[in-house]
Amino acid sequence: MLFRNLAVSAALATAATAELLKIPMTKISDKEHHANLLASHSPPILTSTSLIRSGGVAKTGRKLIRGTVDHEENVVLHDLKNAQYYGTLNIGSPAQAFEVVFDTGSSDLWIPSSNCSTRSPNCGAKKAFDSTSSTSYSDVEKGAKSDFNIQYGSGPVQGKYGTDVVTLAEDYSVEGQTFAMVDSTEGLGAVYLNAKFDGILGLAFPLISRNPGVNTLIPNLKAKGVMEDAMFSFYLGDESDGELAIGGYDDSRMQGDITWVDLAYPAYWLVEMSQVKYGDNVITTGVTGGIMDTGTSLIYGPKDQVAPLAASLGAQFIPQYGLFMVGCDKKLNDLEFTVGGKAVTVPGDTLMIKDDSGTYCFLGIAIMMFATEDAEAAGMEALDAELEEQIAREILDVAGNPVSPVPANLQGNTWLMGDSFLRQIYTLYDYDNQRFGMADLKQTSDE
Repeated sequence: MLFRNLAVSAALATAATAELLKIPMTKISDKEHHANLLASHSPPILTSTSLIRSGGVAKTGRKLIRGTVDHEENVVLHDLKNAQYYGTLNIGSPAQAFEVVFDTGSSDLWIPSSNCSTRSPNCGAKKAFDSTSSTSYSDVEKGAKSDFNIQYGSGPVQGKYGTDVVTLAEDYSVEGQTFAMVDSTEGLGAVYLNAKFDGILGLAFPLISRNPGVNTLIPNLKAKGVMEDAMFSFYLGDESDGELAIGGYDDSRMQGDITWVDLAYPAYWLVEMSQVKYGDNVITTGVTGGIMDTGTSLIYGPKDQVAPLAASLGAQFIPQYGLFMVGCDKKLNDLEFTVGGKAVTVPGDTLMIKDDSGTYCFLGIAIMMFATEDAEAAGMEALDAELEEQIAREILDVAGNPVSPVPANLQGNTWLMGDSFLRQIYTLYDYDNQRFGMADLKQTSDE
């Protein structure tokens, strides 16, 4: 799971039978976001088993698509540092409210425990879950996994699992949902200290969870009969409010047909892409992976694809930031990805990151680090590739998962598609059919 610029959200959409529940998301200025990005940025690392991450309500009266809640509700989502969308999640009876990041790049739900502030100074200002105050709380069953430990790019987060009622808005509740209460967040450092969220709700598949034997929240909502379709959708506003819909999609945000693409494997929201272009330059025409991740603000690609692009721009790699510095007067071309036969363009003028003074500029396309590359960069001896794959598979076998979440043909050949890509389209995430959808954004009268 990526931690750097956590970006996230949630809402409920599904058509014709019930009213729409939306969670609006607001976006701060690019200037503030870039300042935060340069202060805390570190690149994500993709291994064959995991992705490691560093670290106003609108009522519309529209209908849900096959939803079961029969009235409209609204939950406020706030945006932090451009790519940190967070909203309220309730846990327990009576409900205890937490601000959580809704993240398509991870699958774990965690919030601070009542012990967190005593063990981790950066947890002191966070809301903590008091299990003794909830009449519906239970420890996990005997024999079930009880310890929670997740590794972010900046360090570990540790705690224990429990179960309780978890509620989105007021009506989307799941009893007995497994979640983690963390006692230690020191590994997240100042990034977590300064963030305005308490925890994280992962929206990817259980396979990449630290506890893959239990269902995650969205599919559990369907399993418990709360909603008919295990689906959610994102509209990420560009310098404007955004929205996430859970249970379907909001057709007022989109136009034209939906392009559906089957997932390469139901773990990440990972699809195959057929072409990547920068301006008129074709970067690759072979099958390339793309992980759709609302928890990431930038776009990351394989080193052998991004480095030549950066060199053609005269860019210089700055290890401190893990980014390429370019001249601020450089005109950047559009970046285009073809997914499911649909070409999605990221405008060149959105690919420039400026520091607070406007003196230094960086390319918003960075290198996606893979485990072997990262070890070599650090001067460490890398494991033999065959041995590394054997270890990865053995770990997955212990977890009851026979294959890697990243297919062999995409390992070392995958892009991480952050908000700068996802903002260009309306995106749909369908658990039931294991597919990812895209549609053009509906144009407003002033566009």
